[in-house]
Amino acid sequence: MATRKTPETLTAVERAAALVRQGAQLPALSVTPNKPPPTARADARNAAYNALVSANLNQVARPSRPAVPTPSLDPKADPDDSFSMLPINELEAYGHNPRTGKNPRYDDLKASIIADGITNPITVTRPHHEAKFHPYGGGNTRLAIAKELYESGDNRFSHLKVIVKAWPGHANVISAHLAENENRGEISFWERAQGVADFKAQFEAEHSSVLSTGELARELKSHGINFGVKVIQNFAFAVEHLKPLGQWLMAKEVNEIIRPGLAGAMTVATYFGVRNTADLFEPVLLKHRDQLLAGMAAGSGPKDTADAETKPVELDAAELVTDLHQALATAVGVSPEVVPLMISAVESNSRITADELRAIQIRKPTAAVTDEGASVHAPAPAPQQRALAGMLAGVPRAPAPAAAPTASAAPAGHGVTPAPSQSPAQAGAPTPVQPPPMQPVVSAAKRNPRLPDQVKEGDPTAHVLSLVLDISDLVVLHDCILHVPEMPFGYLMDLPASLENVGDKTLPYPQLRAAAWKFLASLSGQVDPQWFTLADPEQSRWASAAVQGPDVFRQSYSGSLRACTAETGDPAMLLAEVYLMFNQPELGYLTVQLLRAMEQLRLDHPERFVRTVTPDPDLPD
Repeated sequence: MATRKTPETLTAVERAAALVRQGAQLPALSVTPNKPPPTARADARNAAYNALVSANLNQVARPSRPAVPTPSLDPKADPDDSFSMLPINELEAYGHNPRTGKNPRYDDLKASIIADGITNPITVTRPHHEAKFHPYGGGNTRLAIAKELYESGDNRFSHLKVIVKAWPGHANVISAHLAENENRGEISFWERAQGVADFKAQFEAEHSSVLSTGELARELKSHGINFGVKVIQNFAFAVEHLKPLGQWLMAKEVNEIIRPGLAGAMTVATYFGVRNTADLFEPVLLKHRDQLLAGMAAGSGPKDTADAETKPVELDAAELVTDLHQALATAVGVSPEVVPLMISAVESNSRITADELRAIQIRKPTAAVTDEGASVHAPAPAPQQRALAGMLAGVPRAPAPAAAPTASAAPAGHGVTPAPSQSPAQAGAPTPVQPPPMQPVVSAAKRNPRLPDQVKEGDPTAHVLSLVLDISDLVVLHDCILHVPEMPFGYLMDLPASLENVGDKTLPYPQLRAAAWKFLASLSGQVDPQWFTLADPEQSRWASAAVQGPDVFRQSYSGSLRACTAETGDPAMLLAEVYLMFNQPELGYLTVQLLRAMEQLRLDHPERFVRTVTPDPDLPD
């Protein structure tokens, strides 16, 4: 008996058939799934999707274009940082290598390569695939040795293992060579100068721009080469103006002697209408070059002994500058010794005229007459001080005074000698007459006659004292200078008895005398009580007034330098007085030389300046 199914066990079809038999109305069937009602957000999303599909279909429907290779990609370019074995004949030295001379370690490197081969592969590059490879950032010496050994029959060097770099441009390759040589310290001043000039030219050509000195310094620094702006300026000056002497140039001499001397002479030449200074100075450079080449040829000849050493041929920078100044002096019709003064005058006043430059004269050292009647000439300047020749002749010997000074002798340990206040007429020597703009009032032979006898040979302050006395000759300060060996620079400026007169002589430059006095006093160290107390108050008006208190000091100071002090009477130097000093070419030149000599003394003898400067609170600031 068949089992009767209940409605729960009927299939959907059977249940539908049963309902039809019973006369029930069934709903129409639909294949559309039930969806939730659409929203605005869903409609927007569907619209964007449909638009994207349509755009892609349109893109696919377009006709295809032939592929074009990227212009910056060269299919024949060398892969960067790849290893390769290259025939020795496919390698050559780099034509822009800053090193132009033979590597001083060539023989040592050659011996090492013969024994062990080239242990460090040379990094190479080339500008295009048709060119030969050359070293990148060093390796020219190793390549030259390998070629020499291969040509001598050593087949180990027929091929070299190298590292190939993609071509970065000449500027980058030059900078890599410069950096490598700088790190090894095996490159001369001239080779550095040429390398920097070559880098600048290649960089400007590759980037179609012009580099200023500051931009060049920054660009080199970005390549690992740290040259200051002044060093780069010296390089440029040497390449432009000193090429005949390039291989003999030294950095310090170019910076301190040759460039200032030649550049100043070239500037002065333009004031006299000389436009082509190269024609004026190049013969001097060529003469010195020929002398150096002759010296090298003589040194390379046969030696008397097998172990004789060849003395290196060196350029005499001071002699070169002297000859350059001689050429300028001959061209414009002046004395060679006056050229340094002209250079100083042009530097301090660019509006000076040729006539004013011609008016500058130099004082020749005069001979002093001793008690026995013999003439004693001032010593000639040392060769290394060519720029000071004829004017800064050191501390000359001079006759002892006819009578001892009336002031009491200084106590032991003070070492203070007052300068006698006497005029040139009383000294018995004629006053040299010089053309304008300025005339020395006191001759070198009669200035502070006891001071030179106090300066012993080898005294570190001798050069400073000589310059102080040179300034004194122009503005008459010999009645104020006291020799105090214990003070930093060996002197103290005493208060003058009068600005307008020395003895019975009326002075022509009282304001300039006061300005120079203040300047020298400010440099001497006498404003510091630790120093001026070394002077004997019985012989120094400055020390005597200072120890009596600020009121007495101000009264004495303003009385001695009246009309040329600050309103308060304090020790002060007005800006107008500084201008007054430097407005006189010869005085300005001497002042600059004095500052240089003082700084050199400070560097050479720091023990003279060990005391801390502590101004006296009772003295004005």
